Amino acid sequence: MNPMAMILGTDWLWPFVLLAMALVALFTASLVWASTPSPRWGEGRGEGPAAPRKHRIWLLTLLIPLAAMALYAALGNPRGLNPRDRHPVPNESAETMVGKLAERLEAQPDNPQGWLMLARSYKVLQRYAESADAWEHAKSLAWDDAEAMAEWTEARILSQGQRFDRRSQELLARAMSLDANAPGVLMLRALAALDRGDAGAAQKVMTQLRDMYPEGSADRQALDAALAQLAAGRDPRVSQPGQPNTQDPSAPDATKK
Repeated sequence: MNPMAMILGTDWLWPFVLLAMALVALFTASLVWASTPSPRWGEGRGEGPAAPRKHRIWLLTLLIPLAAMALYAALGNPRGLNPRDRHPVPNESAETMVGKLAERLEAQPDNPQGWLMLARSYKVLQRYAESADAWEHAKSLAWDDAEAMAEWTEARILSQGQRFDRRSQELLARAMSLDANAPGVLMLRALAALDRGDAGAAQKVMTQLRDMYPEGSADRQALDAALAQLAAGRDPRVSQPGQPNTQDPSAPDATKK
């Protein structure tokens, strides 16, 4: 559609154009009146040399607003000025965006970076089984990264009801072979020890992890509470009244330094 047709087809724009032309015309008329010398006494008031100049000014006065509106109609978005035509773009929910990403990856599975993003997105949405499955597709990126392996292992044990199955143990072993003292790996080592009933090993590893955090930090306080429960013979993975819930290995950021 050409610019003029767009203008003519926009019913709300004509009053705006006419008002703009009127305002510009009034302003220009005042300038012409102010810049035109008054005729001297005895001289006629007929058309003089200034008349063509005044005609040109009036012509420009009428054409400039029309030209501006036509240019904006061609290059801009004139309907954006009309409140009736303004519709806010709905924000896609996280679930919708993650679903679209999953669909793209199903169609084009040879994209480990995409699977890595999907695995972490599913983790945020607490869809742990799907996160663990996405990690399997991102293996080429995670296999040589200790913290990524810790994230993968975490997703796996969360998908298995907080238990270390054979695959979880394999993943943790790989993470330990890369960096057994990485914060995320230490947290998982403590949880694995609790899972097999070795409270002493869990306390030792958790103390090592606790000492990595500064005094007064939230992570250190959470680990101090977990160690206190271990010392009292309680399982820190089970939430106690007034105590943080350490059943989820990612709370509160205990797997990150």
